[in-house]
Amino acid sequence: MTDVTTAPSQAAAPTTEPERAPSRLRAFAASDWARTLVIVLAWHAVLTAVAILFQGTIPLSEGYPTRLLGPEPSLLSHTTRWDGEAYYMILHGAYSDPATAWSPAFYPFFPFCVWLVQTITFGKVGFLAAGMLVNLVASWLAVTALLKIARHFLAGERGAWLVVAAYLTAPTAFFLHVFYTEAVFCALGFWAFLFALRRQWVWMGLVLMPLTATRITAVLFVGLCFLEFWRSRDWRLRGLLSWHLLWFPASLAGFAAYTVLLKIMTGDPLAMFHAYEHAKSWAYHVTNPNFVGTFLTEVGISWDALATRMPTNWQLLSHVLPVVGLVVLAACSVYLFVALRKDGLPLALFGLASFAMFTFNSNVVSVHRYLLPCVVIYIALVLAAQRHRVLRPALHIYLYATTVVQAMIYLLFVAGYWAG
Repeated sequence: MTDVTTAPSQAAAPTTEPERAPSRLRAFAASDWARTLVIVLAWHAVLTAVAILFQGTIPLSEGYPTRLLGPEPSLLSHTTRWDGEAYYMILHGAYSDPATAWSPAFYPFFPFCVWLVQTITFGKVGFLAAGMLVNLVASWLAVTALLKIARHFLAGERGAWLVVAAYLTAPTAFFLHVFYTEAVFCALGFWAFLFALRRQWVWMGLVLMPLTATRITAVLFVGLCFLEFWRSRDWRLRGLLSWHLLWFPASLAGFAAYTVLLKIMTGDPLAMFHAYEHAKSWAYHVTNPNFVGTFLTEVGISWDALATRMPTNWQLLSHVLPVVGLVVLAACSVYLFVALRKDGLPLALFGLASFAMFTFNSNVVSVHRYLLPCVVIYIALVLAAQRHRVLRPALHIYLYATTVVQAMIYLLFVAGYWAG
């Protein structure tokens, strides 16, 4: 008999291939950056669509710069109203023009960003498109930073995204969309605070520098970051003995650069403070340290306006809405300290300092717009809803109400009416 040998199996044993690393595109698509980009693009698209639908049906008021934009509306013409014209004029030498001696009241970093976009594109992009590109990128950066900030204080992903929702539905959030400084200011301020929360002091300092060349209220974020720096040292005085402390005086480099610019162009390095003397319409700005007295006066004015049952547009937007916003700011600041104790102290003091600074000029005109960067409001609202179940419906009602208010004010703005 012949032995029958079994041939070895020719079938290869199954092998497990190493998992493919996700592509960069897939990794980006799953990141916070991609999700916030989609939200911000959709948000800007909605505001643009609303303007296109309604700007032709609403009679234009005095805030519409006909000389600059022409009588016929364009895709982005709705973004330039009121202060937007001032920033356009800065792009064309307003600082050195005696006829516009009031222009230094508007800080230069936003128009610089617009100029930079136009320069990079060799002038092929108009100022409106350049401004929209700057605001699109800046609002994307702001929302992304806010989302990451929220995770430091709130539990769960839903809470962090609710903070973003509260921000984008705030009554004056549409100023992130128009030819104003809000988007750039919020992006820089939020990232500076986020870097402080991450203990990345070098990046924090570098971001604070251009912030102080964007608006005078940048000093509030410098203070917020300093308080967070001190908190990281467990509130010990000896903990401040670190070279990183030097980033806070260094943050004034942006403001210092602006003073040098004004010295060269106007001969007055402090022209940003003296600018109010050159505009009669700003005569109501009178420095008054008694901010409590100013607030109580505004409460009385607002009450009288509402008692008439037919308050004017000016009364609603320059008295009533700012007062309501200040009440919300104060309540949120106090709550955050009560809820988080020393961990919430930097944001709580930031909110109270904002309350004081916004009322130092004997009025609350435009304060509802200045409240937009006050991150303490959004975090406190969501934190309260997380910790107290009974407040959850109230949060959603609040977000709905602020969305409606934003829509109403935005339509007024598009039509050239005063909106803050």
